Amino acid sequence: SPSLLPRPSSPTPPRTTTSKLRWFLRRNRNAVLFAVAATAACIAGAITNPIERFTWRSWVAIWVTANTLLVLVLDHAPDLVLLVASLTLTLTGCITEEQCWSGFASHGVMAIGSLFIVAKALEEAGTVEGLAGALLGVPSSPFWATAMLCTPTVIFSSVVNDTPVVAMLMPVAERWCGRAGVSPATVLMPLSFAAMLGGTCTIIGTSTNIVVQDRIQRDVERGVDPGFRLGFFTMTPVAVPVAFVGVFLMACLSAAVLPTG
Repeated sequence: SPSLLPRPSSPTPPRTTTSKLRWFLRRNRNAVLFAVAATAACIAGAITNPIERFTWRSWVAIWVTANTLLVLVLDHAPDLVLLVASLTLTLTGCITEEQCWSGFASHGVMAIGSLFIVAKALEEAGTVEGLAGALLGVPSSPFWATAMLCTPTVIFSSVVNDTPVVAMLMPVAERWCGRAGVSPATVLMPLSFAAMLGGTCTIIGTSTNIVVQDRIQRDVERGVDPGFRLGFFTMTPVAVPVAFVGVFLMACLSAAVLPTG
């Protein structure tokens, strides 16, 4: 996993303002070129108006979205970046104040936050690590290593948000691979995919399901019937077979596609 590789130490930035600017431009040349190109394209679009249905606010929204994604790719704080983007859209009139702050009153956002609290409690208590350590044995091949790790991952991520599950199981997987003589590169990517597959099995397994359920509930409250409801186990009959087929395919392909040494 690239995140596990030691990052080279970055050079110390210079102290003068001019030197700092030059240092920043050299280190982020592609990002600066993208930002300039996006800005020029949006200004040109707002002036020439090639799409009749677009207003100048439409181009502002595109510009904010493009630059927000760029800053997120540069690994800046997501909460601060998204807050600035929301305020920019609000101040320019692209969205209303109610739309800007409606997420804080969303049942989906509150549910996701609650799940992260539960996941943190399980992490601090060592519950997931203890259960995973008890379930994992000694694999005889990369096939069984992937299968033995991904199967409990699917189960855990179906009842706990998939992102914290991956964070909790990665150190367990690395220690287990060291004891079993298996390369971590063989199992870490399947571990992430298994957590995503398991997250689709129940409504609380992944944030996406919770957001969709919240949108359905809002439609129902406005009198718009979407034609279906999402219960806790609505997707389980389809998602569980798909998850275990996915685990089987990853176990078959991991040794051939991923490094084993």
